[in-house]
Amino acid sequence: MLLTLDYAFFAARLHGFFAVGGHEGVTLTLTAVDRLPPQAPGHAGFSLMFRGPLQPQLEQMTYLLDTPDAGTFPLFIVPVGRDQAGMQYQAIFN
Repeated sequence: MLLTLDYAFFAARLHGFFAVGGHEGVTLTLTAVDRLPPQAPGHAGFSLMFRGPLQPQLEQMTYLLDTPDAGTFPLFIVPVGRDQAGMQYQAIFN
């Protein structure tokens, strides 16, 4: 199945879980899906925020994420912060 990784795909999975390939037991929770201001007419990007465990901290790079209802896909994520609840990661589509 060919996935369309668009705003609707992620909005439907808000608060869902994504297993991180190559990191057994590491799961990210999608905590926010936000539209970005259009950079060109008819083209609006969006931002994703994920929360993961404090350890291990994932580096900025592309990971294979797996979600039970849609399968596996690559996604470039960047660590953007940490708090008592865990690490925060962001992905931007523009």
